[in-house]
Amino acid sequence: MDKLKMLYGELQARGLKLTKQRSAIIKMLNKSRVPLTAEEIFLRIRETNDNTSLATVYRNLKTLVTAGLVVKTGLLEEKVQYRLASKPHSHDLICLGCHKVFELTQCPLEHLCEFIGQREGFTVTEHRIELYGYCQECGSQGKKKK
Repeated sequence: MDKLKMLYGELQARGLKLTKQRSAIIKMLNKSRVPLTAEEIFLRIRETNDNTSLATVYRNLKTLVTAGLVVKTGLLEEKVQYRLASKPHSHDLICLGCHKVFELTQCPLEHLCEFIGQREGFTVTEHRIELYGYCQECGSQGKKKK
């Protein structure tokens, strides 16, 4: 819940009101482990008996993207997905057993990004790595079961 309070505070610090619709969108994106389309967000909000329209979801997503709280992902306009903005880059280890997410503290791509910038003249502004597997606890439990 602390993360939600922080996000709400950032919203208000940017001069935006915390409306019922914005709160619902932020909660949905915070709960989700994967980016969601506007339609998916709309359907999930509607499950809570909220009368929010799809147009309202799109409007609020645009506002949240402009404010820097939400990031658009996906290259095709018809399949744009949204996720909460995080650090300029993040590296997560996701356990398939217990579903815990462990963040790598060092960037394994730092030198590669510098090389790409020098060699190709391309500035990497953001990247995200998600590696799936089993944490030490789940891996050792799996070995004991065999």
